[in-house]
Amino acid sequence: MSGEAELGFRWAHALLDGLAAAGLRRVVASPGSRSTPLTLAALRHPGLAVQMIVDERSAGFFALGLAKADGRPAALIATSGSAIANWAPAVVEADMGRIPLILLSADRPPELHDCGANQTMDQIKLFGGHVRAFHQMPPPEAEMSWLSNFAARLMAESRAALAGPVHVNIPLREPLTPLGEPPKPPPATVPVFSRGALHVDEATLEGLGALLAGNGALVCGPDDLGPDFRRAAMDLAERLGAPIFADLASGLRLGAGGRENILAYPDQIARAAPAFDWVLRFGGAPVSRATGDWLLRARGGAQIVVSDHGRFADPWRNATHLIDADPADFCRRLQGAAAPSDWLSLFVALDRAAESAAETACSGEKPFEGAILRRVLGRLPEGTPLFLANSLAIRAAEWFVGRTAKAPRCFAARGLSGIDGNLSTAFGLAAALGPCVAAVGDLAFLHDLNALALARRKIPLVILLFDNNGGGIFGHLPQAALPEFEQGWLTPPGCDPAQAAAAFALPCRRVESVEEAAAAALGFLAAGEAAVVHVPIDPGYSLARCRSFFAASTKES
Repeated sequence: MSGEAELGFRWAHALLDGLAAAGLRRVVASPGSRSTPLTLAALRHPGLAVQMIVDERSAGFFALGLAKADGRPAALIATSGSAIANWAPAVVEADMGRIPLILLSADRPPELHDCGANQTMDQIKLFGGHVRAFHQMPPPEAEMSWLSNFAARLMAESRAALAGPVHVNIPLREPLTPLGEPPKPPPATVPVFSRGALHVDEATLEGLGALLAGNGALVCGPDDLGPDFRRAAMDLAERLGAPIFADLASGLRLGAGGRENILAYPDQIARAAPAFDWVLRFGGAPVSRATGDWLLRARGGAQIVVSDHGRFADPWRNATHLIDADPADFCRRLQGAAAPSDWLSLFVALDRAAESAAETACSGEKPFEGAILRRVLGRLPEGTPLFLANSLAIRAAEWFVGRTAKAPRCFAARGLSGIDGNLSTAFGLAAALGPCVAAVGDLAFLHDLNALALARRKIPLVILLFDNNGGGIFGHLPQAALPEFEQGWLTPPGCDPAQAAAAFALPCRRVESVEEAAAAALGFLAAGEAAVVHVPIDPGYSLARCRSFFAASTKES
C-alpha cells in the first residue's frame, strides 16, 4: 500500500468526519482523479449521503437546492482546474442568496504550480469576495488531530448570520488511490458553535414606535424568514392596522385564507396605492417592480429596514433606519399607534378589485403563465415544494396567484435572479424534500438541459415548462419598443422539449389548455414521477392578458 495514498485518504477522512460530526449530511461530488481521496472518503463515510453528478455546474446548483431546502450546508467536491470554475454561477447565487455551502476543491501540490503542469491553475481565493471564508490547506501530513476542530469552524462560517459558501482548497499528491481500506483516524469530536438572536434595546424600540404614527405598511420580500416571523409579522400588522405587501416566496400569502390584511395582489395595489407615513421592510427587495416604485415615490416617509445578517436590502437608497435585529423578535416587541380604520379598508377594497380583474384575465382555457400558475397553486397539497424559476414564471405567479387556502412551500433563486441552474436547483429541492413542481420558461429549461440527467435517479420533479418562444419577459420591458427587439431580445430556443426529455428517458406530455396543464402536473406529482409538462404559449396572447389585468386593476382602483 502506498504511504502517500494512505495518508491522503486518512487526511480526507479526518476532514469529512469532522464535517459530519459538525452536522454535514449531504455531499455532491463530480468524478475526477485529483479529488479521489475526498470522494472516496465521502463515499465510505456512513454518515454522509453522496450524489455523483458529472457536470460540475449542475452539481453546484443541485447542492444549492439541497441546502436551500432546510438551510443546512451541503458540500461540493471536484477535481482541480476548470472543473471547480464551473461552480462559479452557483457560488455567486449562494453568496447573494445566503445559502450555506462547503466547497472542497482538490488541487495540485505546491511543487506542480508555476511549472506548466497539466490541469493546474491558481485556485487560491478563486471565488474572491463571494465566499464567507477561504482556507488554503497544506498537503496531507501525519498530524491531523486539528482537522475536526477546523471542520467545525467551516460549518460555523457557512451558517453564520450572513450564511453562504466557504471554500477550502486542498492540495493532494500522487498516488491518490489507496489499496484496500486504510485505517481511519479516531472519530471526530468537535466544539459546539451557537449564535444568539439579535435583540434591539428598549430605547431604540420606543423611538421607532413613535415613528409609527399615521398610515403605514409592512413589505416582505422573497426571503422565507420562517413561521415564527410570519406569525409575529401578522400580529404586528393587526396591531398597527397595516396592510402587508408580501412576496409569494416569503410564505405569507400561502395558506393565508381570509386574512385580508395580507394583500393578495400587492403588485397591482402598489401601482395605485397612496403614499404612506411609514413602512417596515423585511426579507430582501420585493420581486415586484411596482412595489419598488411605490417605495421610491414615498421618500419622505420613515422606511425602516430590518435584517439579522448585516445585508440591508435598500436598492432605492431611501431607508431612514437600518436595524440589525432578529425580525421575529423585532415584530413581537415593537409597539405603535394603530392607523385609522379607513386606511386598511382602502387597501382591502383595492385588493378585491384586483381579485376580480385576475379572475377575468385568467378565465377561459387558452393557456398562459398566469392562469396556469393560479390554478396549479390553488390545488397544490399542503407543504408541497414549488420552485418558481426566473424570470417570467415567478413574476406571473406574483401577479396572478393571489392568496392560497393551503400552504405549499415556495422557493425561488432571487440571490442574483438568473436563469442558469434553475432546473438543477429544483432537482436538489426534490431530492431533499420529495415530490416537487418547478415552473420554468423555455430559456431556463434550455440553459440547464444537462440537469435532466438527474431524472434517471428517480428524483420526483415535475417540470411545468412554459414554452413562449423565448424571451417572454422582455415583452413587458421597454426593450419591446426597439426596432431591433425581435433580433436582439426574442430568442427562440430551437429546442424540442419532447426530444430533449426523451434523450434522458424522461416522460414529456404536451398540453393545450389550462386545465390539461394543471391536471398533468398534479397527476405526475401525486404519482411521485419525474416528468415534463410542455405548455406551448402564444406570447402575444400572454402579454395581452397581463396588460388587460394591469389596466383593469388600475381602472377599478
